[in-house]
Amino acid sequence: MSLEERNQSPVADPEVPEIIEDTLDVPGITIHGQNRLFSIALQFVVLFAFWLLLSGRYEAKYIIIGAISAALVTFLTNDLFYFVLQSGERLGVKTERVLLQMWRFLLYIPWLVLQIIMANVQVAYLVLHPKMPIEPVLLLFHTRMRKGIAQVTLGNSITLTPGTITISLEDGNYIIHTLKPPLASSLVEGKMQNKIAKVYLEEKEPKPDVRWVYSIEELE
Repeated sequence: MSLEERNQSPVADPEVPEIIEDTLDVPGITIHGQNRLFSIALQFVVLFAFWLLLSGRYEAKYIIIGAISAALVTFLTNDLFYFVLQSGERLGVKTERVLLQMWRFLLYIPWLVLQIIMANVQVAYLVLHPKMPIEPVLLLFHTRMRKGIAQVTLGNSITLTPGTITISLEDGNYIIHTLKPPLASSLVEGKMQNKIAKVYLEEKEPKPDVRWVYSIEELE
């Protein structure tokens, strides 16, 4: 083979190694594999923890069933879960922040359950009392939380708590119906708002300005 033919061969083309390098992208493949394994582990752990939380049964057979169920759902749906994680990363959503919010939400649930239990006792007292001393009233307040999911979580938490119902939510403005003003004390003090603000990494809120409305006409 002549020198000219050698220079014209593909091996001598300086662009070929770059093309091969770009095509193989070995570090990228490694990172992709690590991210995929992370998404599988994360989804399994979240599903398994959710199973344990809802079942309330911690015998060996229930734990095994939960683990198998979480593994099966992870196997069937991880492609979608991984796609969501990757889309979030491209949009600037950090996985670490998502995990932190999930962890804080799990810590928020026991506090909410306690509020529900306490409100149940209060409502039961009002209903069973011979005079039924209820004072239906509407509570209006505004939250500074900017994230939609934080505002919706607050609205749902209010409705889940006996004695209070979220009637309206618009641009952070809430209209709440309560059977008696003391049942909404956590809202008046801003306690529930700050619990949820902490979950979603929002700024701490001051005590809100509230308005009590005793008839629909006052809203107009």
